[in-house]
Amino acid sequence: MLLLTVALGALTRMNWIALGFSGAGLFMALFGLYVFRDINDTATSWSRIYKESRGIRPESFTFADVPTIRGMGFMFMVGGFFFVAAGFGMAFS
Repeated sequence: MLLLTVALGALTRMNWIALGFSGAGLFMALFGLYVFRDINDTATSWSRIYKESRGIRPESFTFADVPTIRGMGFMFMVGGFFFVAAGFGMAFS
C-alpha cells in the first residue's frame, strides 16, 4: 500500500503520499496491537512456531519468548502511530 501511494503521488503530485503513510501506519498499529495484546494467542503461537522450527524444547528460554514478541508488537504500535502522525503532518503542511 505504501509503495503504491508513493508511485501515485509522484504521478499526480497530490497528497496521496500522506494518505498512504497514514493508512500504512494504521494497519501497522493494528497489527502491533494484535500481537501486543496476544489476541487469539498470536504471540504465543509465534513463539511456539519459532521454537519448533529451530528444534528448541518448548520450556527452554530463547529471545523469541512471548514477552519479547509482545514487546515487538508494542514497537510496531509505536511505529504505526509515528507513520500516522507523519501522514497528517504531510497533509496539513
